[in-house]
Amino acid sequence: MQKANPKIAAKYFPKQTKVIDTVRSREDYRKNNDVLMDAYRAWLSLDAFREKSRRNKMYVFEDQWGDKVTVKNRTMTERRSIIEQGNIPLQNNRIRGIVRSVVGVFQSQQTEPVCAARNRDKQMKGEMMSLTLQYVYQLNKLWGIDSSNLNYFLITGLAAFKSLFGWRNNKMDIWTDIVNYNHIFFDNHIQDPRHWDCHLIGEIYDVGLYDVMQQFAFGDRNRAEAIRRIYGYCNKEQTVEYLENITRDTKADLDFFVPSDDSRCRVIEVWRKESKERLLVHDSLTGEYYKAETSESERLDKENAERILEQSGQGVAPDDMRLIKYEWFIDNYWYYYFLSPQGDVLDEGETPFWHESHPYSFRVYPFFDGQVFPFVGDFIDQQRYINRIITLWDFMIRAAAKGVLIIDESSIPDGYTFEDVADEWHRFNGSVLYTTKKNPNAKPPAQITSNASQLGQADMLQIHLKLLEDISGVQGAMQGRTPTAGTPAALYAQQVQNSTTSLTELFEAYRELREERDYKNMKLIQQFYTDRRYIHIAGKGVRNEPIVYDPDEVRNTEFELSITESVSTPAYRMIMNEFLMQLFSAGQITLSELLENGAFPFADKLLQAINGRQQAMAGGMNGEPGQADGALVPTDIQQQLDQRVNPLVQKMLANSNAYRDGI
Repeated sequence: MQKANPKIAAKYFPKQTKVIDTVRSREDYRKNNDVLMDAYRAWLSLDAFREKSRRNKMYVFEDQWGDKVTVKNRTMTERRSIIEQGNIPLQNNRIRGIVRSVVGVFQSQQTEPVCAARNRDKQMKGEMMSLTLQYVYQLNKLWGIDSSNLNYFLITGLAAFKSLFGWRNNKMDIWTDIVNYNHIFFDNHIQDPRHWDCHLIGEIYDVGLYDVMQQFAFGDRNRAEAIRRIYGYCNKEQTVEYLENITRDTKADLDFFVPSDDSRCRVIEVWRKESKERLLVHDSLTGEYYKAETSESERLDKENAERILEQSGQGVAPDDMRLIKYEWFIDNYWYYYFLSPQGDVLDEGETPFWHESHPYSFRVYPFFDGQVFPFVGDFIDQQRYINRIITLWDFMIRAAAKGVLIIDESSIPDGYTFEDVADEWHRFNGSVLYTTKKNPNAKPPAQITSNASQLGQADMLQIHLKLLEDISGVQGAMQGRTPTAGTPAALYAQQVQNSTTSLTELFEAYRELREERDYKNMKLIQQFYTDRRYIHIAGKGVRNEPIVYDPDEVRNTEFELSITESVSTPAYRMIMNEFLMQLFSAGQITLSELLENGAFPFADKLLQAINGRQQAMAGGMNGEPGQADGALVPTDIQQQLDQRVNPLVQKMLANSNAYRDGI
């Protein structure tokens, strides 16, 4: 048998190397049931979470007797069971007050994002980015949004944001929204408490048909008509038939596949990590690392050949040449899909963002062993027992004897009825006649009043109220409750501090979520703010300070972002003003420096007056030279200011002056 020549076989029958790429096709409006089913499985895996969240919400805002019970083979709510027993279900909602107290503590500790450039010589750029990010805060009212989302965080254990750049409210800008826990889904393989191992995330939402056409067929009428055919069930009687065709159990799949309204279009947004073979490139000339497609290897080799010729002509040794090095690797990257309930791909593509991730920022807390245990769920049982004690107490009071009239029947005189005697008993200054003719041992009418049975209800109620505070960590001091007489102020302040300390872990998890969101907003600013713009924000004081955002200065700068205490709180401004006044009284700063750095409502007007006076003096408009701006204040004013200076600060300033003068 003649053997084949390997070289000829390789020439005419080359081996077909399988390209590694998990994204199989990118055709418009193709079907992708694989991604749809992955999203659906992720949705189903969160059923228990959504059920627990709805129960927690019910106890915080709605009916605390809404749990289902089985009575004589009948399933009903606890409220219905109590009513059928002839009782009144009472509830005293203590959970709502606890949630309000925690949110109030968060609001009282206002924080803001601060960006710091990694290079020390670029710190001014970090300040520019910080102020621009605070502008995004004001644009989206994020301080209020953070407080609202904290409610979700406490009740459900999940808080999520979505940050995008787009057209809204007649402007192109960066927008951040809260993602409802009923709409979001993610894979159930997450074990990392930072959620860095998330491989799939998305949400469902219902929009109008023309909104879908505007988003996914902008500028293309043919694509718009294709979308109209995909959502042909809207506003038609075939809706029920359509639902029966796409799912086996419409009730089980109602939340994922079926829109809440027949006139709305269900859009399923999925972000999934895909894999593809690529080149990891290191340019030793610039020190830059980046990714490239495998098809660019020839271009990189050509660039290296040109560099070799250029550098060899300059006498550079081969080992010292600055070339481009690249290696083959499997790249994991985020890829987005917008799907219809039938699996039609409305749009898809690799993540367009510079942060190379999805637009969602989410945090599950507390996250243990792949499960969530919400803050509110820890003390629901105490709330149930409090309601049960109050309801039982009310029933016992209503069942106890309260002024029951007892009349011996043999003592009623002839011609009188029981109703006559009872009516006379109730009358003011009434008189009741009774006789012993029929029965010498007859007793006069009497009234019986008995207290409810004392079974320790008050003690049990106090015990569970105390347990509620201990388990939640929200003590009475943090709720603003009036302390008992004789409580020292220091002890009360310590109780407030201890309550806040027990919530430190929760606030830290929420702070990390805000940092993740703000980091993505910062990257969106660098990516989409391409023009110079004036940004008006509330500056260090109470004045509005316009700044100029220059994209060329910050676009290629790497920043470190952190959440710090806000400098816009009244307490901070008061401390800052006091310290500046002490420096001014000591002659360390001028009046202009005081007004420029302080938080005084009259600062702008006064600065304009000072600048106008200085310009007039410099131009010789005034005949007499005035006092220089850096001169000390008059002696009488100096003495008045000295009386208000903190002695400790005064001592520190005196020491600094002595050190400066060489004493």
